[in-house]
Amino acid sequence: TPIATIRHELEVALLSGSPDWHEVATDVLEEDIRMQRIVEDLLWLARRDHDGDAPREPHVLVYLDEVVFGEARRNRPGTGIALSTAGISAGQVRGNSDELSRVVRNLIDNAYTHATSKIAVAVSTDERGVVLWVDDDGPGVPEESRKAILERFTRTDESRARASGGFGLGLAIVNEIILSYAGSLAVMQSPVLGGARFEVTLPDARSAPNY
Repeated sequence: TPIATIRHELEVALLSGSPDWHEVATDVLEEDIRMQRIVEDLLWLARRDHDGDAPREPHVLVYLDEVVFGEARRNRPGTGIALSTAGISAGQVRGNSDELSRVVRNLIDNAYTHATSKIAVAVSTDERGVVLWVDDDGPGVPEESRKAILERFTRTDESRARASGGFGLGLAIVNEIILSYAGSLAVMQSPVLGGARFEVTLPDARSAPNY
Protein backbone atom coordinates (compact mmCIF):
# COMPACT_ATOMS: atom_id res chain seq x y z
CA THR A 1 0.00 0.00 0.00
CA PRO A 2 1.13 3.63 -0.33
CA ILE A 3 1.42 3.92 3.46
CA ALA A 4 3.73 0.90 3.69
CA THR A 5 5.82 2.14 0.75
CA ILE A 6 6.21 5.62 2.26
CA ARG A 7 7.27 4.12 5.61
CA HIS A 8 9.80 1.86 3.87
CA GLU A 9 11.28 4.75 1.88
CA LEU A 10 11.69 6.88 5.00
CA GLU A 11 13.11 4.08 7.13
CA VAL A 12 15.72 3.23 4.47
CA ALA A 13 16.61 6.91 4.11
CA LEU A 14 17.06 7.38 7.87
CA LEU A 15 19.25 4.28 8.13
CA SER A 16 21.38 5.41 5.23
CA GLY A 17 24.43 7.53 5.94
CA SER A 18 23.80 10.12 3.22
CA PRO A 19 20.37 9.65 1.64
CA ASP A 20 19.37 11.39 -1.58
CA TRP A 21 16.48 13.35 -0.12
CA HIS A 22 15.34 14.59 -3.54
CA GLU A 23 14.90 11.00 -4.69
CA VAL A 24 13.17 10.09 -1.44
CA ALA A 25 10.80 13.06 -1.73
CA THR A 26 9.99 12.13 -5.34
CA ASP A 27 9.10 8.56 -4.34
CA VAL A 28 7.08 9.67 -1.32
CA LEU A 29 5.17 12.24 -3.39
CA GLU A 30 4.26 9.58 -5.95
CA GLU A 31 2.90 7.32 -3.21
CA ASP A 32 1.07 10.23 -1.60
CA ILE A 33 -0.73 10.88 -4.91
CA ARG A 34 -1.70 7.20 -5.07
CA MET A 35 -3.05 7.40 -1.52
CA GLN A 36 -5.03 10.55 -2.38
CA ARG A 37 -6.68 8.75 -5.31
CA ILE A 38 -7.57 5.78 -3.12
CA VAL A 39 -9.13 8.04 -0.47
CA GLU A 40 -11.11 9.94 -3.11
CA ASP A 41 -12.41 6.67 -4.57
CA LEU A 42 -13.40 5.35 -1.12
CA LEU A 43 -15.18 8.62 -0.28
CA TRP A 44 -17.06 8.52 -3.58
CA LEU A 45 -18.20 4.94 -2.94
CA ALA A 46 -19.19 5.78 0.65
CA ARG A 47 -21.31 8.72 -0.51
CA ARG A 48 -22.85 6.54 -3.20
CA ASP A 49 -23.77 3.84 -0.68
CA HIS A 50 -25.13 6.42 1.77
CA ASP A 51 -27.31 8.17 -0.81
CA GLY A 52 -28.79 4.89 -2.05
CA ASP A 53 -32.02 5.62 -3.91
CA ALA A 54 -32.14 9.27 -2.86
CA PRO A 55 -33.17 11.68 -5.62
CA ARG A 56 -30.23 12.78 -7.74
CA GLU A 57 -29.52 16.16 -9.27
CA PRO A 58 -31.13 16.70 -12.67
CA HIS A 59 -28.95 15.51 -15.50
CA VAL A 60 -27.71 18.08 -17.96
CA LEU A 61 -26.62 17.77 -21.57
CA VAL A 62 -22.95 16.75 -21.80
CA TYR A 63 -20.87 16.54 -24.97
CA LEU A 64 -18.85 13.39 -24.39
CA ASP A 65 -16.28 14.29 -27.04
CA GLU A 66 -15.40 17.47 -25.12
CA VAL A 67 -14.98 15.45 -21.92
CA VAL A 68 -12.66 13.01 -23.71
CA PHE A 69 -10.53 15.77 -25.22
CA GLY A 70 -10.27 17.45 -21.82
CA GLU A 71 -9.12 14.28 -20.07
CA ALA A 72 -6.79 13.34 -22.93
CA ARG A 73 -4.98 16.67 -22.50
CA ARG A 74 -4.22 16.01 -18.83
CA ASN A 75 -0.50 15.94 -18.22
CA ARG A 76 0.84 12.42 -17.57
CA PRO A 77 4.61 12.95 -17.64
CA GLY A 78 7.12 10.20 -18.07
CA THR A 79 4.79 7.58 -19.54
CA GLY A 80 6.29 7.39 -23.05
CA ILE A 81 2.89 6.20 -24.28
CA ALA A 82 1.19 7.64 -27.37
CA LEU A 83 -2.48 8.55 -26.99
CA SER A 84 -4.61 8.74 -30.16
CA THR A 85 -7.98 10.53 -30.26
CA ALA A 86 -8.38 10.34 -34.03
CA GLY A 87 -11.73 8.54 -33.82
CA ILE A 88 -13.62 11.20 -31.85
CA SER A 89 -16.99 12.50 -33.02
CA ALA A 90 -19.64 14.44 -31.13
CA GLY A 91 -21.71 12.42 -28.68
CA GLN A 92 -24.51 14.00 -26.65
CA VAL A 93 -25.52 12.31 -23.38
CA ARG A 94 -27.33 13.39 -20.23
CA GLY A 95 -25.56 13.14 -16.91
CA ASN A 96 -23.38 14.80 -14.33
CA SER A 97 -20.31 16.27 -16.03
CA ASP A 98 -18.05 15.56 -13.03
CA GLU A 99 -19.10 11.91 -12.95
CA LEU A 100 -18.65 11.50 -16.68
CA SER A 101 -15.20 13.10 -16.42
CA ARG A 102 -14.36 10.57 -13.71
CA VAL A 103 -15.49 7.75 -16.02
CA VAL A 104 -13.26 8.92 -18.86
CA ARG A 105 -10.33 9.72 -16.55
CA ASN A 106 -10.45 6.32 -14.85
CA LEU A 107 -10.60 4.46 -18.16
CA ILE A 108 -7.73 6.44 -19.69
CA ASP A 109 -5.61 6.13 -16.52
CA ASN A 110 -6.30 2.40 -16.48
CA ALA A 111 -5.13 2.17 -20.10
CA TYR A 112 -1.96 4.13 -19.28
CA THR A 113 -1.22 1.74 -16.44
CA HIS A 114 -1.31 -1.33 -18.69
CA ALA A 115 -0.34 -0.08 -22.15
CA THR A 116 3.03 -0.91 -23.64
CA SER A 117 3.29 2.04 -26.01
CA LYS A 118 -0.15 2.98 -27.43
CA ILE A 119 -3.65 3.98 -26.33
CA ALA A 120 -6.59 4.79 -28.61
CA VAL A 121 -9.81 6.56 -27.59
CA ALA A 122 -12.90 7.00 -29.74
CA VAL A 123 -16.45 8.32 -29.42
CA SER A 124 -19.19 7.53 -31.93
CA THR A 125 -22.97 7.32 -32.21
CA ASP A 126 -24.84 4.33 -33.61
CA GLU A 127 -28.13 2.47 -33.16
CA ARG A 128 -27.10 1.52 -29.59
CA GLY A 129 -26.53 5.12 -28.50
CA VAL A 130 -23.30 6.99 -27.77
CA VAL A 131 -20.32 4.65 -27.61
CA LEU A 132 -16.96 5.41 -25.98
CA TRP A 133 -14.12 2.94 -26.20
CA VAL A 134 -10.62 3.01 -24.77
CA ASP A 135 -8.04 0.58 -26.17
CA ASP A 136 -4.50 -0.25 -25.09
CA ASP A 137 -1.73 -2.49 -26.43
CA GLY A 138 -1.05 -4.15 -23.08
CA PRO A 139 -1.57 -7.77 -21.98
CA GLY A 140 -5.36 -7.58 -22.17
CA VAL A 141 -7.87 -9.04 -19.70
CA PRO A 142 -8.50 -12.81 -19.62
CA GLU A 143 -12.04 -13.61 -20.71
CA GLU A 144 -12.86 -15.33 -17.43
CA SER A 145 -11.88 -12.19 -15.47
CA ARG A 146 -13.69 -9.55 -17.52
CA LYS A 147 -16.82 -9.46 -15.40
CA ALA A 148 -15.03 -9.77 -12.07
CA ILE A 149 -12.74 -6.75 -12.56
CA LEU A 150 -15.80 -4.48 -12.61
CA GLU A 151 -16.56 -5.41 -8.99
CA ARG A 152 -15.15 -3.48 -6.03
CA PHE A 153 -11.72 -4.51 -4.70
CA THR A 154 -11.28 -7.14 -7.42
CA ARG A 155 -7.96 -7.76 -9.16
CA THR A 156 -6.99 -10.70 -11.32
CA ASP A 157 -3.83 -12.76 -10.83
CA GLU A 158 -2.59 -11.80 -14.28
CA SER A 159 0.26 -9.36 -14.94
CA ARG A 160 -2.27 -6.72 -15.90
CA ALA A 161 -3.43 -6.42 -12.29
CA ARG A 162 -0.20 -7.13 -10.44
CA ALA A 163 1.70 -4.43 -12.32
CA SER A 164 -0.85 -1.72 -11.55
CA GLY A 165 -0.60 -1.52 -7.79
CA GLY A 166 -4.27 -0.59 -7.79
CA PHE A 167 -6.98 -1.56 -5.35
CA GLY A 168 -9.79 -2.54 -7.70
CA LEU A 169 -11.87 0.62 -7.25
CA GLY A 170 -11.49 2.65 -10.45
CA LEU A 171 -13.31 0.30 -12.80
CA ALA A 172 -15.98 -0.46 -10.18
CA ILE A 173 -16.72 3.27 -9.94
CA VAL A 174 -16.91 3.53 -13.73
CA ASN A 175 -19.34 0.62 -13.86
CA GLU A 176 -21.59 2.02 -11.12
CA ILE A 177 -21.80 5.43 -12.78
CA ILE A 178 -22.55 3.96 -16.20
CA LEU A 179 -25.25 1.63 -14.83
CA SER A 180 -26.90 4.56 -13.03
CA TYR A 181 -27.18 6.28 -16.44
CA ALA A 182 -28.92 3.24 -17.97
CA GLY A 183 -25.75 2.44 -19.88
CA SER A 184 -23.37 -0.51 -20.04
CA LEU A 185 -19.64 -1.22 -19.73
CA ALA A 186 -18.09 -4.14 -21.61
CA VAL A 187 -14.54 -5.50 -21.51
CA MET A 188 -13.12 -7.28 -24.55
CA GLN A 189 -10.01 -7.69 -26.65
CA SER A 190 -9.07 -4.64 -28.67
CA PRO A 191 -9.39 -5.26 -32.42
CA VAL A 192 -7.23 -2.17 -32.96
CA LEU A 193 -4.28 -2.55 -30.58
CA GLY A 194 -4.59 -6.16 -29.43
CA GLY A 195 -4.75 -5.46 -25.69
CA ALA A 196 -7.89 -4.57 -23.76
CA ARG A 197 -10.89 -2.59 -24.91
CA PHE A 198 -13.26 -0.96 -22.41
CA GLU A 199 -16.44 -0.01 -24.23
CA VAL A 200 -19.05 2.29 -22.67
CA THR A 201 -22.51 2.63 -24.20
CA LEU A 202 -24.83 5.44 -23.06
CA PRO A 203 -28.30 6.54 -24.20
CA ASP A 204 -28.21 9.20 -26.91
CA ALA A 205 -29.52 12.45 -25.38
CA ARG A 206 -31.34 13.26 -28.61
CA SER A 207 -33.66 10.30 -28.19
CA ALA A 208 -33.39 9.32 -24.50
CA PRO A 209 -35.50 10.74 -21.64
CA ASN A 210 -33.87 12.67 -18.80
CA TYR A 211 -33.38 9.50 -16.72
